[in-house]
Amino acid sequence: MQTLYQILGLLGAGLIVWLLYRSIKGRPEQFSKQNMSKSLSSMGILALLLIGFIALLVLLLRST
Repeated sequence: MQTLYQILGLLGAGLIVWLLYRSIKGRPEQFSKQNMSKSLSSMGILALLLIGFIALLVLLLRST
């Protein structure tokens, strides 16, 4: 049964790689320097907000 899961995992990984390759070949401009810079700065801001929110929740849990 474990061999079946390994084969399914490999097939799933292959499918994901194929979809990513097709997506990149179809729209190569999505990985331009300008688009990557905007995306990374947006993700950085969201990460900082998430860290702050979790810190606030931890402080609230400690005080109760």
